[in-house]
Amino acid sequence: MPTYFTSSPGKVILFGEHAVVYGKVATAGSLGLRSYALVQTREDKKIEVNLPNVQLARSWNINDVPRQARWEGYPYPPQSMNTDLLDQLTKFVDLGNQTNRSQAAIALLYLHSFLTTDETLALGYDFVVRSNLPVGAGLGSSASYSVCVATALLQLNGYLSAGTGLDVAAQRDLVNQWAFQAERVIHGNPSGIDNTVSTLGGAVMFKKGEKIEPLPGFQSLRFLLTNTRVPRETQVQVANVRKLHDKFPTVVNPMLDAINEISNSCKDIFSQDGLDRSHLLTRFGELVDVNHGLLAALGVSHPSLEKVREISSKLGLKSKLTGAGGGGCALTLIRDDVTPETVAVVKQLLEAEGFQCMETSVGGPGAGILTLTHPTTIAEFLAHDKTYFDTTQNWTYFV
Repeated sequence: MPTYFTSSPGKVILFGEHAVVYGKVATAGSLGLRSYALVQTREDKKIEVNLPNVQLARSWNINDVPRQARWEGYPYPPQSMNTDLLDQLTKFVDLGNQTNRSQAAIALLYLHSFLTTDETLALGYDFVVRSNLPVGAGLGSSASYSVCVATALLQLNGYLSAGTGLDVAAQRDLVNQWAFQAERVIHGNPSGIDNTVSTLGGAVMFKKGEKIEPLPGFQSLRFLLTNTRVPRETQVQVANVRKLHDKFPTVVNPMLDAINEISNSCKDIFSQDGLDRSHLLTRFGELVDVNHGLLAALGVSHPSLEKVREISSKLGLKSKLTGAGGGGCALTLIRDDVTPETVAVVKQLLEAEGFQCMETSVGGPGAGILTLTHPTTIAEFLAHDKTYFDTTQNWTYFV
């Protein structure tokens, strides 16, 4: 059987942080930073899992892994999680309180338990995932991992082949639904936004309790992504905004409404016929500025994030926090007229503050599969740099 690479992007919130908690619209896009998986069969009936980002390297006999019998609704996942299977897998993996490693391994084996066919069970396989996404920075690293896992296992076991009768949209939906199951293993009660962005790519608009919709007409944008390295505490920031809201509802509610309108204005910009890219980027940058100002007024900025804004604004660039705030990451829009020299100066100044800077794009492709004509070793896969994957032209994306 052939060797597969799978790939999926991280995600970033463009507009709508915190307001989305109160039923407002938010906008998110796929990051140019991606995870990559290698999956290939072997002949010794073992599963070898190598996850260098969380320092996990384990192997198991494939027939020892608990397996789920055919279920109602096959091949789509059951609506409810199989808690008995999760308990079995937790004991089977036996990584104790090593949270990241344990959750990643259990999520993979949970999908394996449902999706592995008799043909694959007769062989075994290698499974390796590496990522360019920082873990725990609010950039969808777990969703990117989950989509890679779901795509790889579905492809390996024949669920995405032409013989299934599923068109591209149905295959994409199948990947997304199984990735959501992996996210549930990792997070318990995820929103589904991260795995949807990672599967679909591009940009989406979402509102609590409503269907996630693609942002029509969205064009890929360039950003400088700055990780302040200040630990983010999402629950603390959400709780602080709630306290402010409950204390001054007549003040905070109009601010949340204004953030809602920023997402709607973003939609209007990309839907407007005849708006040239230069004007589009200028208006988008203005929304970046206003959105950050409102979030800062809600108390979720941080001196490190304001430092990013201060440095980038001196060179004519617009920046905002992304995610929960209180640290974490900031986005700086790189317009088409910004020179590489300017970007280099901004990066140098930000890195001098101890920040980590990455040039990336938002709005690129979602989940993809690359079929190799020859086997590769785990060492070869891990030795490839990002350029190798990004310049390979034969990816098939679910678009």
